[in-house]
Amino acid sequence: MTLITTEAELADTVQRVMERQHVDITRDLDGEPVVHAVFDLHEGEIAASAHAVAASAAERFRNAELSADDVVEFRELTALADELAELTGGHGTLVMRPARLNAYRAALGTFVESRDEAEWLREEDREPLAVSRSLLYPLEQLSAEAMQAALSQPAPRSV
Repeated sequence: MTLITTEAELADTVQRVMERQHVDITRDLDGEPVVHAVFDLHEGEIAASAHAVAASAAERFRNAELSADDVVEFRELTALADELAELTGGHGTLVMRPARLNAYRAALGTFVESRDEAEWLREEDREPLAVSRSLLYPLEQLSAEAMQAALSQPAPRSV
């Protein structure tokens, strides 16, 4: 049974709609298309996201031998968690390239999935879990739109 409530501390799922989400395509200095996903998050969503991304990165890379690709992914997730943590305390508009948005969505998904599979839940994970779960579907949609926009752009001109 899924409980839907607006009080994140008591919820299994918080039902919210991500505000002002869209894909923006601009041109760089060379005239090449640049795709960004733009969306707003409230203070609680930013704090929950920072917690979830940091926890996902820590758990995934805790005891693993890291390949070069793993190091790059770990650095990306750590940087994303740090940037989200800096935004905690207010709401804001986030602008991400499709690859970073996908990494963000995947980290939230890993956090939610690991907590759903666990037999117990830490108290400090309750609110971030509820909020992260509510962000997954809108982020998945936005990520798909951003990826489609990026892939539909013409190939870069050769120099």
